[in-house]
Amino acid sequence: MCRYWQRSLLKLLSCSVACVPLFVGHFVNAGQYISPQPLVINQVQTTAVMVEDGLANDDVRQAYFTPIAKKQALVCSLPALKKCIALLPLSLQHQTSFSVANIRRAIGRKSAMVLVAESDSIAGVIIINPAKDMLEQSGAIGLTTYQLPLTNQTKLTLWHEIGHLYNISLQGSVLPYSITEYQHEWLADLYLLWCVAQQYQQLDLVWQQFHRRNLALINDSGNLSHWSAPQLQIVLSHYDVQQLQHFSRYEDFLTAVYPLMPAWSPRDMGEFSSLVQRTFSSVQSLPEYMFWRQPELIQVLTPTLKQLMGKTKSQQWLKKQFSTAK
Repeated sequence: MCRYWQRSLLKLLSCSVACVPLFVGHFVNAGQYISPQPLVINQVQTTAVMVEDGLANDDVRQAYFTPIAKKQALVCSLPALKKCIALLPLSLQHQTSFSVANIRRAIGRKSAMVLVAESDSIAGVIIINPAKDMLEQSGAIGLTTYQLPLTNQTKLTLWHEIGHLYNISLQGSVLPYSITEYQHEWLADLYLLWCVAQQYQQLDLVWQQFHRRNLALINDSGNLSHWSAPQLQIVLSHYDVQQLQHFSRYEDFLTAVYPLMPAWSPRDMGEFSSLVQRTFSSVQSLPEYMFWRQPELIQVLTPTLKQLMGKTKSQQWLKKQFSTAK
C-alpha cells in the first residue's frame, strides 16, 4: 500500500527531500517530494537552454544551465558530475548535500534526480543518468506481461524534473504555499505536458506518459505517489494541442488547469491503493470491492488497457474485475 503521506522526512541517501535548516539542498526523485519553504516569484518566463562551453558533445549535453523563473538550474549528466558540480557557486559546492559522493549514492539506480537549492541565483541541480534511459515500461495483468515502448523518455524525464523547480517558484502565487508530495509529482507532469504542447504539433508523448504512469501503477501500487494519469487525463479532455499552445507562459496554463484538479485526501489515496492492490495482485476477483472508487479508477485506466489489450478484450476484463464497469 502506498504510504507516501506517512513519509515526512527521509534521510539523504533515500533521495527524498531533507528539510533541514542547515542544508540548502533537498533531494527529489521522480515522486518523493516534500515542500521546502515557499518561494514567491511573480513572473515566470519560458524555459530556454544555455549550454556550458567545454562540457558538451555532439550526442549528450554533459552540463548546462537552464532558466527557472528568475533563477537558473544546472543540468548534469552523471558521467560528468564532478566537472558539472564545479560550475556551481563555491557556497553551494562546499555544502554536504551538493557533494559528488552524496549525489552518486543518492541517485543509485534512478534515471534522474533533483537537488533543490536555496540560493539567489541557482534554483537547483538536475542529475540525469543516461545509463538508466528507459526504452519501455512493462507491467503484468494476470498471467500476461505487457510492454509499452517509450520514445524521447530522457527529454520527458528532464522536463518532469525541471517542472519540480518551476512549481516551487510558483508556490505562494499561482500555487498554494503548502503542496503535498503527491501534488508535486503530478504538477511536474503537468509541466511536462505543457512543454510537449509547446514543442510538438501533437500530444503523443503526453499519452505515452499517461500510459506509463498507469502501467507503473498496475505493476506496483507503491507507484501511486507518481500516478499523474488522472490529472493528465483531465487536461487532455479539456484541451487539444492548438488550445494548449495558446498558453505561451506556463503560469498561465497552470492558472487555468489547477482548479480542475481533484483534491484527494490521504484517505482517498489509501482507498485507491487498496483497490489497485486487490485488482492487480489478488488471485481471486473481487468485483464488489470498494465499488464507490471503481468508476474513477475505470475511467483513468481504460485508455491504457485499450492501448495494451485492444478494445474488446479490455472491456471484457473490466467487466470481470469491476461491478460498476459498463
